[in-house]
Amino acid sequence: MTKAKGISIRESRLISLDLLEPNSGQIEGVPANPRFLTDKRYKSLKKDIRENPDFLSYRELLVYPYEDRYVVIGGNSRYRALCELGYTETPCKIISTETAKSTIKRYVLLDNKSSGEWETTLLAEGWTQFEIDDIGLDIELPDLSTDDIFDNDDTSTEEDNTDDNEEEVEDDKQSFYQSMLSDCLYESNNIYDIPTLRLDMQAGKVILPLAPWGADSRLRKDISTYHFYVEDYRFEAIWKDPTKVLMSGVQALVEPNLSLFDTTPVAYGLQQIYKKRWIARYFQECAIKVYADLNVSRKFQEYNKLGIPDGYNAFFTRGYADRLSTLEEEIEIARQISGLDNPNLIVYGGGAKVHEVCARYNLVYVEQYMQAKKNGKE
Repeated sequence: MTKAKGISIRESRLISLDLLEPNSGQIEGVPANPRFLTDKRYKSLKKDIRENPDFLSYRELLVYPYEDRYVVIGGNSRYRALCELGYTETPCKIISTETAKSTIKRYVLLDNKSSGEWETTLLAEGWTQFEIDDIGLDIELPDLSTDDIFDNDDTSTEEDNTDDNEEEVEDDKQSFYQSMLSDCLYESNNIYDIPTLRLDMQAGKVILPLAPWGADSRLRKDISTYHFYVEDYRFEAIWKDPTKVLMSGVQALVEPNLSLFDTTPVAYGLQQIYKKRWIARYFQECAIKVYADLNVSRKFQEYNKLGIPDGYNAFFTRGYADRLSTLEEEIEIARQISGLDNPNLIVYGGGAKVHEVCARYNLVYVEQYMQAKKNGKE
């Protein structure tokens, strides 16, 4: 058994890209990948892979076994590039499951230390300032305390004191949202009591800015549309207190998405669908328009239709370059439910191949990295 920066490697071998998935925080104890490449660096990476046949042999992906798949711990940008370039498999080093999660967590930082840009919010949610300092990163983590939304210990200026009315409005909003947040049985069109979405509160065209929930400071009030194609742990926090999303001033959002794989037990999967559709209906009751999320595994496609009424025409899904047939299935589902040949389906990410499919079906495609980055970088 070999080592990679303190990590025990079980074996090295070729693995199908269909069996890989990016590190989005799904492994307990291992935070999501907090690094991204600028467009220029990413294009350069793709060029290196395309033109250098030996590139992958000495830049193997580092992966960790997860359910029936592997999560990319080292090489998330390379994995994305391989998908977009049409590769079907790649050399990988498989981490031994005996490796401590704390060691893997530290490696996530070390592997990204020399290239790319940091998502400081992800860093703050996954690591402590001590851990950041310990590996030599000159980064001061932001304070993500939710108390800052309502309380400010800084000395008030005369201008600040004129905002009393605005604060009262915010307090009224908070009270209203809390009053709507109760153990409620919404009407349902199915035997599982999964709530039915409201036709009069379906979302329309995408209103910009569009951003993933949690990628920016919770204090931002200028995001018009949020999606939740992020780590599952973020959704669990929303389930406990959805008013945080509402207080952001968002106008429309995608149903919070929870990972559902073909290996997920049906009973557990139904519970996850119930939760996301209940919270989506709650958002609608609070005057937020909703896109129904279609991003589930094939096993749950029929179950995922529960609670979406006939004629609903607001859908979102996540694109994957290696799962184009799944995207076409989701397009057909949107057609069936909406009754339209050209449904209002927005596809998020996936690169050039997914973009081509969207153009063929006359759908809206949104690049995964279109959101503004830290420090004003795009």
